[in-house]
Formats: sequence, C-alpha cells, structure tokens
Amino acid sequence: KVVLNHASGSSAEVYLYGACVTSWKQASGDEVLYVRPDAKFDRTKAISGGIPICFPQFGPGEMKQHGFARDSVWSVASTSADYNPDDRDPNVELVLEDSEGTRECGFPHAFRVSYSITLHRETLQTDFRVINTGDSAFEFTAALHSYFEVAGVENASISGLGGLTYLNKVPDPNNPKQETEANEEVAFSGETDRIYTEAPSEVVLNVGTGAGVQIQNENWSDCVVWNPWTSMEACYKEFVCVENAKTSERVKLEPNQSWRARADFEVKDLI
Repeated sequence: KVVLNHASGSSAEVYLYGACVTSWKQASGDEVLYVRPDAKFDRTKAISGGIPICFPQFGPGEMKQHGFARDSVWSVASTSADYNPDDRDPNVELVLEDSEGTRECGFPHAFRVSYSITLHRETLQTDFRVINTGDSAFEFTAALHSYFEVAGVENASISGLGGLTYLNKVPDPNNPKQETEANEEVAFSGETDRIYTEAPSEVVLNVGTGAGVQIQNENWSDCVVWNPWTSMEACYKEFVCVENAKTSERVKLEPNQSWRARADFEVKDLI
C-alpha cells in the first residue's frame, strides 16, 4: 500500500489492490472513511470499505458486480516524492491497463485508467481518467463507491439532493422505480439504494457529530446513496455510502479519446 502524509498532520492510505483508499484521517487523527468488519485484505475479494473503484461497470450487468477494477492490482505511475521532495501536497498516481485478466472478465478493449490521489492540507482530492488506447470504441460506467463513517445512521443526512429525480433500487434492483426527492435533507430509516441523476457538483453528508463531509465533483453526473440496513446487521449503523458515479448514461470513448472526472472531499463544521 501507499501512505500519504501531509505536513498539516492529515494522512491517507491507498492499497494497490483495487486502488482502494482505505483510510483518510484529519490532522486530529479522526478517521473519515469506513472499512467494513468483513473486509478482506488478502486479495481474495475486493476490499469492502474506504473508496472502492467501480469500472468498467457499476452495479450488476454483463460483467461481475461493479467490474474488475476493484479487485485488480494497479501499478504506481508516480508519486510526489519522485520529482519534488519538498512538495507539500503528497500525491500518488495509480494506473490500470488492459491485460489478459481484464479481457477474460468480458471487456475485450484496450484502455488505460489513471487515478490520482492527493492530500491538499486536510482535503482528499481524486482525479480519475479513462483513455481508449485501442482502435475501436467502447462504453463503460464507473463510480467511486465511498464509505463514510457516521455517528449512527439515523443521525446522518445528505443535503444537496432535494428536488432531484432518482432511481430507487430497493423494491426491485432490476427494475428501479423513478421517484423525486421531496426532502431537502435525505435521511435514513430503512434500506436505501438510490441513484440521483443529474446530481449537483456539491453535496454534504452530515455524519451526525456536528461535522459534515463536503463532496465536490466535476463530471461525476450521478450521486448514489446506499445503506444496506439490517441485511448487514453487524455494521449498517456505522456507515453511509455517498458515491460519485457515472452510471445512468454510459460513457462512449472513441480511439484515443479520454474521459475525466474529479472529486474532492473535505470535512466541514456544520454547527
């Protein structure tokens, strides 16, 4: 794994397996992300928690659930230490390219995914880029499946989604119901699995402590909100997933074209 330490005292840990950010701590030492108690770190399955990457498919579909990026080993393309030891913003760029393994997963295309993670003071910055390196077009969906620790799921809420259309996957995941969000603050009182389409560039997760996680993004056009409720009895009260996604419309890339999305995460006082 790669460990990023900022001079301000904040830190982040990133596993090369799945390019999964498993820890992001504030200078106070407070952990922002959540890793489930059933998470495995022995490469037998994707890491359950932190910020898993879904690519080239979000959710179920032709390939295995959420695609292969989250259980592939990524390589380090560069770190800030490589070229500027005095750089105050520690950074790592991870890369995943097509291989025999990705082709066997049902994605017969040539590609390169570049994922950059930076600590800017206490802010976690991500930059995700997909490049078509082949000679034919392909389509994909993707997401950052972020898990955030909360002080009791019933105390958590999300602002910024009021009035939006969403696909409700709880009644029937294969045939989601289109609904409109009537509440300014999205709260949790049961199993929740929603895809908010045309989501705003900023949402805030109130974690129930008086603090919130501000999530700002460019080009992640959907926001997925998930909590499994009692189907994960051991841990459902401790986390909420607020995911930056591109899933309601597939991205089509012609040869040599690229697609890029950014997401920045910052803890804010809400009181």
